[in-house]
Amino acid sequence: MTATESRSALDRLLSPRSIAMVGASNSPTRIGGTVFANLLRAFPGDVHPVHPKDEVVQGRQAFRTVAELPEPVDMAVIAVPAPAVVGVVAECAARGIGGATVITSGFAEAGPEGLALQDRLTEVARETGIRVIGPNCIGYMNTHGGVMANFMVTVDEPLPTPGPVALVSQSGGFGSYITNKAVLAGLRLGWFVSTGNEADVNVANVLRHLVERPEVGVLLSFAETLRDPEVFIETARRAAELDKPLVLLKAGRSEEAARAAMSHTASIVGSAGVLDAVCRQYGVFVASTMEELLDLGTIFQDGRRARGDRVVVMTSSGGAGVLLADEAGLAGLSVPVLPEEEQQALAEKMPVPFYGSTANPVDTTAQTTAMPEAYRKVLFSVANSPSTDMLAAVTWARPGPANDAIVEMYRSTDKPVAILSTAWSEQFQAAGVPTYTDPRRAMVALAALARQSCHRPASGPAGFTADGDRARHVRELLADAGAETTLLESTGKRILAEYGVPVTREEQVSTADAAVEAAERIGGPVALKVMSYQLPHKSDVGAIRLGLRGADAVRAGYLEMLAEVTAREPEARIEGVLVQQMVPARMELTCGVNRDPVFGPMVALGLGGVLVEVLSEAVLLRPPFDADAAGAALRELLGGRLVTGRRGLSEPEREAVARIMVGLGELALELDEVTEVDVNPLRVADDAVYAADALIVVRHD
Repeated sequence: MTATESRSALDRLLSPRSIAMVGASNSPTRIGGTVFANLLRAFPGDVHPVHPKDEVVQGRQAFRTVAELPEPVDMAVIAVPAPAVVGVVAECAARGIGGATVITSGFAEAGPEGLALQDRLTEVARETGIRVIGPNCIGYMNTHGGVMANFMVTVDEPLPTPGPVALVSQSGGFGSYITNKAVLAGLRLGWFVSTGNEADVNVANVLRHLVERPEVGVLLSFAETLRDPEVFIETARRAAELDKPLVLLKAGRSEEAARAAMSHTASIVGSAGVLDAVCRQYGVFVASTMEELLDLGTIFQDGRRARGDRVVVMTSSGGAGVLLADEAGLAGLSVPVLPEEEQQALAEKMPVPFYGSTANPVDTTAQTTAMPEAYRKVLFSVANSPSTDMLAAVTWARPGPANDAIVEMYRSTDKPVAILSTAWSEQFQAAGVPTYTDPRRAMVALAALARQSCHRPASGPAGFTADGDRARHVRELLADAGAETTLLESTGKRILAEYGVPVTREEQVSTADAAVEAAERIGGPVALKVMSYQLPHKSDVGAIRLGLRGADAVRAGYLEMLAEVTAREPEARIEGVLVQQMVPARMELTCGVNRDPVFGPMVALGLGGVLVEVLSEAVLLRPPFDADAAGAALRELLGGRLVTGRRGLSEPEREAVARIMVGLGELALELDEVTEVDVNPLRVADDAVYAADALIVVRHD
């Protein structure tokens, strides 16, 4: 096996050792000219132009067809008219080329004819194994390998400095915008990849490839959709294992933006809330703005980690220090008062001894300018304090002893540092000092770093093994419903019980006498509920009676309920009446399953009963997950008060709710015909949790 044959097609595409360009041009005003000139700038291997007429392109011998190219060629850049692209990619595959970067537009974004062309391109990639970036992309940049296969950077612009940051963007134009802004902000971009219409290679594929690259330490991504969510989650897991932060900026979060994304890239856009939940579950940072995406890249790129969440603020402006402290608290960081002995030592080093503040924020006052050596001593003392895990300092973006001291301090410590400056400073950028121009942005970045520093492997098991016997038994219960899509509550609870969900004692009956006998066997107060496929929401039509105790009350309740239902819904077919145990409730929760168009099944837990619509707060988890992950999600609900509050869940109750969440996740994974589960309420009291109602919706293919 040759070295070329041993490399994967995606590796040959993104880290080529030889390149061809079909559509290379001598004209500097054409994309084919710009891209080919970029390819020649830093690539150490062979670069071959393919042109049907010109014998020489920008000083390189040209080949008339792909078939005439010498072997081996790893990657081809294609910039020819859209109707010719599919044929050229097929020729590349036949020639043994590993991958193609298709810059040409005019595909799915251009309407039905373009979509048909793109479908043919996808088919060629799948049939031949050649990997394709694009079409309708701006290309990519691998500065570590000297590959400038893009028209994002013009030939007269300097090449970016190779570094640990990788940026993957579905959008080429906006990706170029982010890239230019990133370079201005001091990010050291080693990689930029635009995926365009994603006929083959998508954002998740590229991220999965790059997370394994040793030179990549931070992954930034901008996407309009995630076409391969399983690969994205696998990437998130791997990033957590390797301690490589993964940051996502997602477009299409609003309904209006989703429509725009559909028109732009023919994307399917899932729920923004689901995306946020999945990212939180697997340790992915979700940036709310482009600036936050770059801010997190800035704080992560030096690879530092914090030992805790304590930050000390150093300033010569009292107002700026207070504002930084405020933002630190809002971001979830701790701003501790320094111990008395440390304050005493700092006070002696102040520009004016014992003048200013030493508590935290540490304020050296305006005397900093007049006495730079004193400022330097205080700065180093704060950085070396055993009472701080991170340091934030305020400065002005102008050369001088104070900024010299900041650079020296940054190089002398391994603690994370964020500098609040009036502007980006070339001095700080050259030294790699993370710099921000807004207090909130600085503290949000440090808070993200603190979170990454205490990261744990992504939540839950990587896979799930279905219980075939259980699934077959449950499908027999589903079959009893025939063509109905909404199951009876009684059937739903039998299914829940198969997945370990505690359900109330209950019996289904068809006469008043049978109801009385069932109530006696169950004991205590009972509820009566009409079972009808036409009445999924029983309370709307009087199909429920609660708190009945004794034979007379049960009999009267049974007869009155049936009479009311018959009067209000005469067409409803009644399958029976459920006699159900009334269990106590100190608290009511709701737990359910729904299926997102992108990420698939999601388990939701929130407050139940009447509060589910009033507060509308829930946590979401994507199965498979374990009880530990479910418990962690519980601690997020209501800011943790559901667990820590005086009347919150007890330990046995927390464990029971976590098991219920895991069970519903297993149900969703085993039974893909179940489209929705709603267990509301889960009644919680006395260290026990019971499902008091269940709504299960199925589809029939």
